[in-house]
Order: sequence, then C-alpha cells, then structure tokens
Amino acid sequence: MYDAEVSDQQIIDNLHAFVEREILPLQKALGPIFTNPRLHWDETGKEHPAITEAKKQARMASARAGFYTMFCPKKFGGEDLGVRLWFLCWESFFHRYGMPKHQLVYYILSHFASGPHEVWEHASDELAAEVLPKLAAGELQGCFGLTEPDAGSDSWMMRTNAVRDGDDWIINGMKQWTTGSPTADFIMLYAVTDKEKLAARKGGVSCFYVPTSTPGFKVESVLTIWGELGGDEGILSFTDVRVPGKYLVGELDRGFDLAMLGVRHGRLANAGRTLGTARWAMDKTLDYIKVRKTFGALLADHQTIRNYLAEAATKLYAGRMMALDAARKADEGRDVRTEVSMVKLFCTRASFEVVDKCMQIHGGMGLATETKLYEALHQARMTHVTEGTNEIQLRAIAQNMLRGQVDLAFN
Repeated sequence: MYDAEVSDQQIIDNLHAFVEREILPLQKALGPIFTNPRLHWDETGKEHPAITEAKKQARMASARAGFYTMFCPKKFGGEDLGVRLWFLCWESFFHRYGMPKHQLVYYILSHFASGPHEVWEHASDELAAEVLPKLAAGELQGCFGLTEPDAGSDSWMMRTNAVRDGDDWIINGMKQWTTGSPTADFIMLYAVTDKEKLAARKGGVSCFYVPTSTPGFKVESVLTIWGELGGDEGILSFTDVRVPGKYLVGELDRGFDLAMLGVRHGRLANAGRTLGTARWAMDKTLDYIKVRKTFGALLADHQTIRNYLAEAATKLYAGRMMALDAARKADEGRDVRTEVSMVKLFCTRASFEVVDKCMQIHGGMGLATETKLYEALHQARMTHVTEGTNEIQLRAIAQNMLRGQVDLAFN
C-alpha cells in the first residue's frame, strides 16, 4: 500500500473504502445513541460510553488496516508519509463525509496530540516501551494539556507547576479547553519547572506524561460550545498528582520546544478540514440551486447566485494552493512556520465566508437542522480559534517579516 508507485489519490481511495466497509457500519450500529444529542451526551456533557468505545474500535480497526499510524515516525511502526498527504486526507474526509463533525471517521488517523507522533521520540526508553505499543495499536487515546484559564494564547502565563520530590514529580494546577480530555487515557501535560526562566520567557516549562487514572487528576467539567449538550473539551485539575521521573518527556525546562512540534501538522489539518467542510457545503449548494426555483427561474440561473459561486470557488482554490505549497515545502524539510500561519489564517477565513454564503443561498433551509449547514458554519468558525487564533497567526507572520525571515517572493 505504501510503495512509491502508489499515488496519494490511491491511498485516499483506499482510506475511503476502509471507512465505508468498517467505520460507517460501526457508527450506524450506535443508532440513536449517535444521532440523538439527548442520548449522545450524558447530563454532565460527557459522551455516551458506547461512543467512546466505538472510537476506540475505529482506531484499532484503522491500526490493523495500516492506516492509523501512517503519518507517524517509522520507528513507532508508522510510515512517515508526509505533510502533503496529511493535508489531503483531512480535506477529503470533511469533503466526503461532512457533518456532524464528531463522526467516527475523524478518529482513524493518529493526531499529534493523541497518538504516537514526534514528541514520543523524546520520551525515555522505559516510558516508550510501556506506552507506545498500545498507543500505536489504537488502544489508548491521549490529549494535549497546554492551555489554562489565565494562559490561552500567551502560554508564558502558565501557572500549573511540577516540583521534584525525590525521584518523582508532584504536579498542581489547572488546564482548560483540553480536547479529548473527558475520555482520554493520558495527558501530555505542560507544567512550570523553573519560575525564573518562565518569567524571563526563556524556558522553564517541561512536558510530562500523566495517566488520567493518577490520583489527584480530575475532570472538573466538560466545556460545551454552540449550545450543544456536550463536548470533547474539559476543565482539568491536578492536586498533588505524583508521577515518576521516567514520565518527564524531553529535556527539563524545554517543554515549549515539544509543544511546537505538532503545530505544522495541526494547522494544516485545520486548513484541510475547513476547506473540506466548505467544499461539502458547496456540493450541497450546487445540488440545491439546480432544483430550487424563485421568480420563475432556477436559483442557478440568477446572476447574483452565480457571482456568489464564482467568488467562493476562487477563495477555495487560493486556499488549497497555499496549503499544498506549504505542505510541499514542509516535505522538503524547509521551515514553513510562516507559510503555515498564512495558510491557517487564509483558509479558516475563506471557508467560513464560503459556508456562510452557502447558508444564505439556501434561505430558510440554510438554518434548518436537517441541512447541517449550521454545523458546518460552527466548524468553520471554531477553527478561527483552535491551533492558535487568527490574531496569533497575524502576530507571528508580522514578527517574522520584521526579522527578515519572510521572502515575499515565496520561493
């Protein structure tokens, strides 16, 4: 399957065939537990245990089929297939399967925050031997704990701390907006280990592997958005959480270096899902305007509607070309932090505008629950904040320009 002669499109086609053969039936078997929000989430906002188990089964099935870790380092049993295909896979998933966003298909590729990605190259041999086999098999689900109530975009405001106690570490603090935490098996936690270095903004933060079964760890509450009855994000507390020294990941006080390892993949995945979502919305809109009539003519025959379509297609084309260019450079081993910020900024903005216009073209039906366009709009809007807000992207781009690190020829 991973022979050099196999094209990206063939791999994507194989992925889609796998999804339709094994994942969609697994999802369908959940019945109303999956489709009815009142059953999907419990009274605390946490997902039904059957859905958590179905996600695990989807990951494990994907691992057995050779897909789950195909973007992970080869030393962890992956195929390290590259950034371009990573982007194309996420775009294809959201284009083909659309809404709702919590479908099982979106859990069949290992994500940097939850699976065996680059950060694990910095784990101790003992910890890697303990965790990686199960992680690569899809048996475990992790989460990424960086954001705090008073440390959102500015991570230097972090207050969660870890203090040595013999060979162990004692962790105290809180995390917020930690995706996947209500059902996670472990958290890759970032905590202050040197207050002076942190105050000088020269390090002082370290990364720890923390099983969620550790005494003192607690999911205080599930955060919900867009008026939903539940969600995947949690507020977490750590009260005298004790972990052994082997659970320190990477160099002491250099945790931010590890936190940035997944930024490239995370932001390009965001670009892929927003573009894919917008393409899904466009497909629905094209079907709709070819049958819906107003004032004696099909919507497709109104020049205003045609102008909307042309503008939308132009934005999606521009965003896709930007993303593919950044992915190509990343696969060449080039530093693409600026390009990825530009891609994330442009694609999230463009996709939101396109989905919003698709809703407008649908008129009242665009607001109806059955079209799921409102979910697409939520999805597109949410990515203005996740993986670094759009304002953070603007800040990073401008800073790199002022440092002379941006070649405006973009060679």
